[in-house]
Amino acid sequence: MHVRDKLLEVTTIENKGSSRTLVWKSPKRSLVIGDQIIVNESEEALLFENGQLMQTLEGGRHLVESGNIPGIEGLIRRASGSNSPMRIDTWFINKTVSNDYKWGVQLQAKDNEHGLIVPVGSYGSMLIRIDDPASFVLQIVGQKFQMAKEDLRDFILPIIERNLKDYISKSIANKKLDIFTLDSELMELSKAMSDLISKDIKRYGISLIDFYIQGIEVIGNNPDYLRIKESLSEAASLRIRAKAASDTKGFYERERELDAIDKAIEKDSTGIVGSLLGRTGTPQNSSPSSEKKSLSTEDLKSKLFNLKDMMNSGLISKEEYEQKKKELLGNY
Repeated sequence: MHVRDKLLEVTTIENKGSSRTLVWKSPKRSLVIGDQIIVNESEEALLFENGQLMQTLEGGRHLVESGNIPGIEGLIRRASGSNSPMRIDTWFINKTVSNDYKWGVQLQAKDNEHGLIVPVGSYGSMLIRIDDPASFVLQIVGQKFQMAKEDLRDFILPIIERNLKDYISKSIANKKLDIFTLDSELMELSKAMSDLISKDIKRYGISLIDFYIQGIEVIGNNPDYLRIKESLSEAASLRIRAKAASDTKGFYERERELDAIDKAIEKDSTGIVGSLLGRTGTPQNSSPSSEKKSLSTEDLKSKLFNLKDMMNSGLISKEEYEQKKKELLGNY
C-alpha cells in the first residue's frame, strides 16, 4: 500500500490513558472522513485546530463526516480534498469525581501571645472534579500530552498551603485560634479552607466537592512550646477543679448529715434520731385538728427502713430513695 494511502486509513480515536490519567492527548493529529472518535460517558473530548477550540464532544461514538460533528464542514472545505487529512488535536478529559487526592503541607505558625514560631504539619484529602475541560486544558495542561491525578494534586498543594497559612495567622491574630488547640478545630478549619480553595481553583475549571483536614499539629519537640502547653493544661485542670468545688459547695455537709441519720436508723436509736432532727418523739405545738398529721418516731423509723430495703432490692433508685427520705423527714 502506498505511504499516503496508509496515512489516510480510517481509524478509531479513543482515550488510551491509565486509570490515574485525567487528561490524555491523542498522538494522531489528523482526521479524515470516516474516522470515528469514541468518548466514554465519564469523559469529554475537545477538538482543537491550530490551538483554537473547535468543538466539544460528549460521551458516545462520533463519526467524522460532514454534518455529524458541528464545525467539521469548515475543516473539510479547508482541506485540499474530501480524503485529505485535517490537522486537528483530540483531547480526552476525565470528568468523574475522585477522592484519590491526598495532600500534606508544612508551614510556620506564629503565636503572638507567647511569641512562638513553630513548624506545623497538616494533612488530609479532597474530592475534585473537572467541570470546565476547555478552561482546564488551556490554562493548566498547555502543551503537555497528558496530566495525571498526581500532577493536579501538585498544582493545588501551593494553593492549600497559602490559604491554610493565611487563615491560621489571621485566626491567631484575632484570637479565634491558637497553636495549642489547632487539632481541636479540624471541622471549622476544613469548612473555612474548603470555601477559600474553591474560589481559587474555580477559575481553572476545577470544582472542589469536599475538603478534609484529618490532622494538624506542631512538628518536633520545641521546648518552649511543650513548656507552655503543659502550663496551659495545668491551668485548665485547676479551673475545672475550682468550678467543681464551687458547684458542690455544701454537698458533702448535707451528705454527712443524711449518712448520720441512716446510721442512727440502722442502730434503731430513737434518741439519736431525735437529737439529729432537733425534735422529740412527740411533735411540738401540734393539735388533733392539724391539717397535716406529723409522723411518730416509730412510723418514721418503719418507713425509712422500708425505703432502704426497697432501694437495696432495686425496686427504687437511689435518687428516689433520697427524695422520699427527705419528704418523710419533712413530715416528722
